Amino acid sequence: QDTAMNGAIVRLARLSRLARGLTTMRFTKVQQSLNVLIKCLKTSLTTLFWALCLLVVVQAIIGIATVQVAHSYIVDLHNPEEKRHELYRYFGTFTRAFISMFEIHMANWATPCRIFMESVGEYYGSAIVLYRCMIGFSLMNVIGAVFVQQTMSVAQNDNDIMILRKQKEMDGYTKKLKALFSALDANQDGMLCHEEFHRMETDPDLKIWMHALELSVDDLVGLFNLLDTGDGFVSMDEFLMGATRVKGMARSIDMAH
Repeated sequence: QDTAMNGAIVRLARLSRLARGLTTMRFTKVQQSLNVLIKCLKTSLTTLFWALCLLVVVQAIIGIATVQVAHSYIVDLHNPEEKRHELYRYFGTFTRAFISMFEIHMANWATPCRIFMESVGEYYGSAIVLYRCMIGFSLMNVIGAVFVQQTMSVAQNDNDIMILRKQKEMDGYTKKLKALFSALDANQDGMLCHEEFHRMETDPDLKIWMHALELSVDDLVGLFNLLDTGDGFVSMDEFLMGATRVKGMARSIDMAH
């Protein structure tokens, strides 16, 4: 028994060390994405609260109305007992009607609607369908749009999210530059010479590729001359560094000249 207890203590100690190790991993991509999600959820708590309040109020008002309509049918002993019991299960009390309204709104709306229509009347069944369309499509879409707008506002103004987005953009741009370098490197030796660089002036596909990366032939030719250490070659690291510098409006080659 002592041995089993000691083994359990050892496992708990290992789990605690693992938990501490996970808390120290703050800069992994997974944690960064999770951090973004948590921040968006935190900023949406107020919006979520008022959206739920609005939804509850609407459901309560409609639930009270359905109870009033169903009550007269339920207490009338001339109506079939089976249908009165069935209607009572869904709309006999305020609590039952309130839950049924959420069921109509978010789950299987057809069953309560059928029961209400076959018991009270077809007119009221049509009213429930109209309610389902108005609340289900209008109100929920508005609430969803508010959440999306709130999330986009957080994504645009939060510093950590902006840094993460820029980092992802730079990683993607670097991958595209590496693919361009491989396309230019005809002999796949990891170095670019003058002849391989000048292929861009005659190859239309490479020109289109470069324009998509916001680069021009003149920029890269000047970059080659600027980065060439005298051996007539440019490595991938030099290519990536120089192409990133000349991308966009602030071109370091122009400033160098």
